[in-house]
Amino acid sequence: MESRTQYILDAFSDLRHRIAEHAPFDQTDLTEEDKDFLEKWDELTNKIQQNALDYSFDAQEVLSRFIRCYANLVPLIKRELLWFVGGECLHFLGDEEITLYQQLEDRLYELDSQNLRADISKEITTLRGTSTQIH
Repeated sequence: MESRTQYILDAFSDLRHRIAEHAPFDQTDLTEEDKDFLEKWDELTNKIQQNALDYSFDAQEVLSRFIRCYANLVPLIKRELLWFVGGECLHFLGDEEITLYQQLEDRLYELDSQNLRADISKEITTLRGTSTQIH
């Protein structure tokens, strides 16, 4: 699996585990809307694992729905996930973040042109100039 796709899969998986610790997803009886949302999330995860060509559209839909419906949980999202998913999710990033992720894209392109595998987390940390991840 390509490093970007793997990063997206890992970020979605991490976020799925993290939201399970918060309401409403920490409840045993979920509403139909919450169940439907998690089903869409799981379908998306399967599409990413299968490297389906259209998974990015589903990822945009899931993240946008998450932001609209569960605004209190938005701080749990890794900001770079919004960048990698793109589309309307880019509207949730600030100008400084967009500049940072454009630099990340340049760095990933440089590594790819040298046939080097990128450690995206490491590259993001390096660009931020800190050893902690901002979510």
